Amino acid sequence: MPVFGELAVEAVAAGLPRLASLDAAAWTLPGAEILQLAFEVPSRTRALLPRAMHPAIPSYATWVLTRYPESPVGPFALAQVRLMGRAGAHPRGFVLGAVATTPLAVAALREGWGFPAALGAIVLRRHHDQVVATVTREGDPVLEAALIGPEPISAADVQYIHGVTLAHVEGPNGAAPTLVQVDPHYTFHRAERGRPRLTRFSAPAWSAAGLEPTHPIAASFTTCDTDLPQIRFVMDPEIPVVRGTRKIR
Repeated sequence: MPVFGELAVEAVAAGLPRLASLDAAAWTLPGAEILQLAFEVPSRTRALLPRAMHPAIPSYATWVLTRYPESPVGPFALAQVRLMGRAGAHPRGFVLGAVATTPLAVAALREGWGFPAALGAIVLRRHHDQVVATVTREGDPVLEAALIGPEPISAADVQYIHGVTLAHVEGPNGAAPTLVQVDPHYTFHRAERGRPRLTRFSAPAWSAAGLEPTHPIAASFTTCDTDLPQIRFVMDPEIPVVRGTRKIR
């Protein structure tokens, strides 16, 4: 029997972002730097995944920190915690929490793509022996992470899984919680891999109660040209996506 997520959407609905429309213009984001860490997490985290999705087996999560030197709202950085799963047959990362570094970026990400972004500070630095990142909110550290021992690899060895956010979207019967697919493109200029390390992770600050990183899987650091595209698909969070997907364009 297939296994599904167990998130009670009604319990989190009040705090969800609200999309202004499904027609946000695409953003071109050249020269982005992306640090991604992956760790296994307990199987009980399926309680954080919408019922429309299947949890990954084994369960794992990714911590993704990106610095965008250029964007339509100016330079900013974005940190995400994503619980990995599948939408039908397709692997997807469900965004549990996010932090962005400017008020304009926070507003645009929430209203355009449904990211649950909150304002905070992000530092991402590359040293010869590690790539380190810290995230703070209201002065409190909520994430300290690193890639240890970076080694060059081919860009062909890097694959970023598309994301899914949960937000209020206007529909025929008014606004309702809806899964929004966010599927950027990537043109890589540089890629490295190493060992992932998390020295601090405040799960409640990321709406990720019960998500505890256990076994490290992988870490990568890339420089690439990317984007935030126009929304192509939305999904009902309560029924399997094979029946609940709506194509926008």
